[in-house]
Amino acid sequence: MKIAKMIHSSLAAALGLLLVAPGALNAAETVEAEASTNGPAAAPTKTKIHHDALVFIGQDAELKAGESAEAVVVIGGSAKVLGDVDENVVVIGGDAEVRGDVGGNVVTIMGNAHLGPKAAVHGDLVSVGGRFTLADGATVGGHTQEVGIGAGPAGVLRAQWLRTWFRDCVMELRPLAPGVGWLWWIAGTLFLVYWLIAVLFPHPVQCCVNQLSARPATTLAVGILAKLAMPFVFVLLLFTCVGILVIPFVVAAGLLALLVGKVAILQYLGGRLGSPFGLKPAQAPVFAFVIGAVLITLLYMVPIIGLLTLIGVSLWGYGAAVTAICVAMRRETPPPAPMPPLGFVAPGPGEGFSAQAAPPVGAAAAGPAISLPQALAFPRAGFWERMGAGFLDMAVICLSAALAGPFASLVGVAYFTGMWAWKGTTVGGIVLNLQVVRQDGQPLSFLAAFVRCVAAVFSALVLFLGFFWIGWDREKQGWHDKIAGTVVVRLPRPISLVCL
Repeated sequence: MKIAKMIHSSLAAALGLLLVAPGALNAAETVEAEASTNGPAAAPTKTKIHHDALVFIGQDAELKAGESAEAVVVIGGSAKVLGDVDENVVVIGGDAEVRGDVGGNVVTIMGNAHLGPKAAVHGDLVSVGGRFTLADGATVGGHTQEVGIGAGPAGVLRAQWLRTWFRDCVMELRPLAPGVGWLWWIAGTLFLVYWLIAVLFPHPVQCCVNQLSARPATTLAVGILAKLAMPFVFVLLLFTCVGILVIPFVVAAGLLALLVGKVAILQYLGGRLGSPFGLKPAQAPVFAFVIGAVLITLLYMVPIIGLLTLIGVSLWGYGAAVTAICVAMRRETPPPAPMPPLGFVAPGPGEGFSAQAAPPVGAAAAGPAISLPQALAFPRAGFWERMGAGFLDMAVICLSAALAGPFASLVGVAYFTGMWAWKGTTVGGIVLNLQVVRQDGQPLSFLAAFVRCVAAVFSALVLFLGFFWIGWDREKQGWHDKIAGTVVVRLPRPISLVCL
């Protein structure tokens, strides 16, 4: 506990120095003259330079012998203290070498500390994510402590990789640096993921590219607004019981939209870069994606520009994906149904003419149940209609699962399988006039309903990609629909739950 308080106080003092003199390499200097007289003749004058504070960011610091400073703070570099320090020596992302007198503490974070033979530290010596060494003759008045990943017995988890990343990436404000090898493994993995998205899902990526080409400024504005609105959406969902169930879908949808949008950005930029050479993204999308990936990677390695590029690509790509979804939803909205033709009924004695809606051709007045071959002719239900029905079903399942306890998952399987086999729909589908039918026109058996339920679990496990597939497929089928051979249609009139 004492060590933690000491680290906190040292970092607070370092932050205070940064706020007082940000970017300053050293504070005001004063020269002290020390004269001693020995008899009639005066001894030579000895001057000593005193610094109020030494604050270095992104470079190494050195306090020379014969000099003194109030404090030494180095971020993203190493410190060599040969003179005297009145208070603390704090080094973040580098090593500290002390050979003089330090009146306070010596703290290194993501670095090592070394005390020379004549070093004297009146406070504590702490190394977080590193180690310290004391030469013969060095003294420490307080505690000595190694904290964190650098304190392993074999020293396997050294903080060198973290120090390199902090110095070359964080301090330079760029996502990638040539000397940080482990980051290139992550970048290569992400490139492979992006490449698979570009190859396996060309249609959604091309939809985003089309929006980038048609609305470049609008997509960027949509991305900024969507990012700003996301925290408020989560807060609103947390205040509702059903909304908590929606949060995993929203997170998965946001992650998938970000990935697809970034692939679209790379493809769009590659196409624009290759357009003078006759490259068209629609004809060679993967080649355009590779060109865009190389361009963005080079920009990522430029200080400051790299961070701005990362933020811009993320916002722009996310905005393109959100805009493409909104355009797809607008196209998916069905037109209003036409009014049925009016027919005339012959008047009875003492009655005038009256008009009434004529029943549809081939339909009886009582409205017989819709047969399965007829149901296949109705329009397919869209993504948002099916998600709305799914949210209502999840609310029903949660109420039932609260009573089932450890058998909650079985309640969900029994609910969907039983409802599909019995009515061809669920409670949510009844509210939104949706029905599950087989593509071969046969009744939905219990086995087919069970297979569809198990396949729906698989669609959810892969980042809900099987459900998002509904928005891209021509037949509006998810992965579980394709496995079970089913489609979901939108009926013209509601289904009754009690009538068989």
